[in-house]
Amino acid sequence: MKQINLILQAKGGVGKSLFTWFVAQAEKDKKTSFIDLDESTKTSANRLESVVGKNRIRHVDILNDYKRLEREKIIALFESLSKVQSPTIFIDFGAAESEEFKKLLEFDIPAHILKEELSQMGIDLRFYIIMAGRDAFVACYSYYEKLKLLIETHFQIIVLINEGTFSDAETITLVKQNFIDTGALFKGFGNLGNAESGRDVIKILTEGKGEDALNLMGKITIRKVLEQVKLIIAEHHGEFERN
Repeated sequence: MKQINLILQAKGGVGKSLFTWFVAQAEKDKKTSFIDLDESTKTSANRLESVVGKNRIRHVDILNDYKRLEREKIIALFESLSKVQSPTIFIDFGAAESEEFKKLLEFDIPAHILKEELSQMGIDLRFYIIMAGRDAFVACYSYYEKLKLLIETHFQIIVLINEGTFSDAETITLVKQNFIDTGALFKGFGNLGNAESGRDVIKILTEGKGEDALNLMGKITIRKVLEQVKLIIAEHHGEFERN
């Protein structure tokens, strides 16, 4: 069974591509492949080539001229991915593409039918929903709630709390408690801190550079987040610990 992981959030700038970059770092010595669906920025495609090589990352347009998702394009993408050699694939959706995928489940292909069709292709589909803080939190949580309602029990959803976007540790604790209360599967990642080392990490991501461009504190910062992401990936294949 091939595992395809969707990284989604209809709110832009919340950390979808940041998480994808860390996954690429964690999986660079494996056969994992990456798809960038973000038509507006192509962020992942631009950043990941230096990490995993151009043969393991590609950009795909799934929106039509009216910025609407074409059902045939996303299904064709799943069909093509079912035939590639990579056993694991991560797909980074842009904000517009994330919203359109939700509409696909809402109006075109119900989750139970998509589940049946993908199972016949040998695809196990998983959903990663990015959750950011501050002004983005309400929009992020609204998207999560709507998608969860559409998916019901047909697919697994994992909430990824981008800790670096929250104002303080107390707020993060309260958010995590909320997900515990709802029974959601979740993990925290991305707390780069407010120091110069954290800004340096963001800079090398933006410029497509490697870890060698960082000073010692930058390398320590990036490795801390990398260990978080490695744990998320490892637990993704088994039972998720709620903490």
